[in-house]
Amino acid sequence: MQPVTLHHRLRACGIDDPDASAWRLWRQGGKGDVTRLYVRRMGLLLFTVICPMVLVVLYFPTLFGVEVDLRQVAVGVAVGVAGGVAGGVAFGVAVFVTHLRLPLYPFEPLIQCGLFLIDQRGSSALLRYAPVLYHDLSYLPHPFLARHIVSAATRNPRLAREVLDACTIAPGQRRQGKNALAELQARELGDLLAAGRFADVVALQGEWLPGPEGADPLLLAFAEAGRYLQAAASATLAYLRGQHLQHAGRTLQALENQRLQARTPLARALPEPLAVCRRVLREISAETRRAAADQLPNPFRAGEPLTPEQGQEVFRGREALVARIESLLGDPDHSASIALIGPRRSGKSSLLKMLPVKLPDAVCVFFDLQDNPVDSPTAFFKALERRVLEQTRRDRRLALPRLPEGPPFETAAHWLEALDECAGDRRILIAIDEFERLEDLFPGDRRELLKLMGLFRATIQHRRKLRLLVSGAAPFDELDAIWNDHFINLREVAIGYLDEQTGIDLLQRPIPDFPEDAIPRQVAAMAFARCAGQPYLLQLYGSLLVTHLNHEKRRTANPDDLRPVEDELLSQAGYYFRDTYRGAPEDAREVLRALARGEPVEPNRRTRRWLQRRLLLTDDGHLQPPVLGTWIREEADD
Repeated sequence: MQPVTLHHRLRACGIDDPDASAWRLWRQGGKGDVTRLYVRRMGLLLFTVICPMVLVVLYFPTLFGVEVDLRQVAVGVAVGVAGGVAGGVAFGVAVFVTHLRLPLYPFEPLIQCGLFLIDQRGSSALLRYAPVLYHDLSYLPHPFLARHIVSAATRNPRLAREVLDACTIAPGQRRQGKNALAELQARELGDLLAAGRFADVVALQGEWLPGPEGADPLLLAFAEAGRYLQAAASATLAYLRGQHLQHAGRTLQALENQRLQARTPLARALPEPLAVCRRVLREISAETRRAAADQLPNPFRAGEPLTPEQGQEVFRGREALVARIESLLGDPDHSASIALIGPRRSGKSSLLKMLPVKLPDAVCVFFDLQDNPVDSPTAFFKALERRVLEQTRRDRRLALPRLPEGPPFETAAHWLEALDECAGDRRILIAIDEFERLEDLFPGDRRELLKLMGLFRATIQHRRKLRLLVSGAAPFDELDAIWNDHFINLREVAIGYLDEQTGIDLLQRPIPDFPEDAIPRQVAAMAFARCAGQPYLLQLYGSLLVTHLNHEKRRTANPDDLRPVEDELLSQAGYYFRDTYRGAPEDAREVLRALARGEPVEPNRRTRRWLQRRLLLTDDGHLQPPVLGTWIREEADD
């Protein structure tokens, strides 16, 4: 009764073409192969059926004393064959008609309609008697089957899933199953949005949602809108929440245009969850407007890397760096990759996260070793593959090759080669942040580290479309010789602090609609001088200053406001100050302590170079940023 299911099960057992002739199957199979075993079993079954029938025909009459004339039997067989040929055509027509199940089809819609109408009284048990569960060679659709599945899914999702699986097998019910699944996915999206479960929308996680891997483009676009709603719901600053909501609105409009162009069951089912999403967007927007009515907007972001979605407007002063990276990537005659070197909290991660919008003709992938903890080469390449596929699918709607199975370094080499070949006219840039942590993957065996370095070197030298960018705090000549040996063709690009004009402009006009007189130029210049343009501290100064003004219910800052703001900054930036101070060598810490106390000191050449590379010492021998000296005097242990 389940011929299609039998066909799939035979193929699952290793029989590639179950419908082929016995001779062809025998030739395809080898010694001990399951295909020949199948032929033998079917031959044995046929033999056990035919032989008893022949014996009965030949010898049954002798049991009653009737003599059998074999010549008459032969003539009878000939006549039977001739009659069989004549009747074969009629039998073939009958087989064709029954193959389409035309004689039985009128009964199946009646049964399906009856089951659906009875189930509307509040039960779901009758779905288990749906005809699609009992014969999978149905070529004509059953009415009300999709609606029956949807109505029963809430009460009995397991049974609904079973019927959906049956619909994928039955040729005539596949569209019914797709319609039902699309309706269930759309309904679940609406429920998740209404309940504020934006994280599940982003992950496409639920009873009927498939997850992001291989999901329909419409579902992925819906997940993108959910990502902005999730960011808006978790944002504490009204301005940032408003930014997220604007992005969500634009994403929904693009999703609506995409839906109108599609002709799929899911496209027809999405209007309801789209309406729910717009309603949620309006509610959060109204709440945001009420919260921001009497406050200055606070667009400054400190402590987290800036991203195109969060903080693009306050990403300033890096145009020359972006142009330098673009020129290195765009050089078709050289395969050199890039090392972005700068002290911690100097904006390296922000720059890397901004590259997708700053380099629109390149496919940029950001991979942070600190956010992707791995303990082996296999785990490293798996995590890298996951980030590459995830970000390229989200940002560029690209489907790149997957990492093959096998030994980690061999498969990674083939994978990187495949990425280079499929790049086409694009350039693929893989940016690895915190590259110094790579050594933590190989605490006891440097042979694997050497293999990884060799793989990176081969990628740098032989790949034209695929490029590497590594970023970290330490220049290569301060690291183990292994780095210089394998990254010989790497171009170092240094990232520093913001210049004075950029820093003051950032504090005064972080966004176009920021009030011009909120932070006067005198106050902005004093704040800039205290942090020397260090990006993290500058963003923190701006954020704390706006928060202070909102708390005081004032619209304009004055120099006296910087004292309480700096006290709060010393507390909130304590981790950065502590890491900067304690991460320095002992001789460098002695210099920092002396400079913080205002004592004259003349560091040796090596120490001076170390401090200047970390932007802690000016060319004329002064400590920067000055606020670090305040923290050292008040908090550092001598």
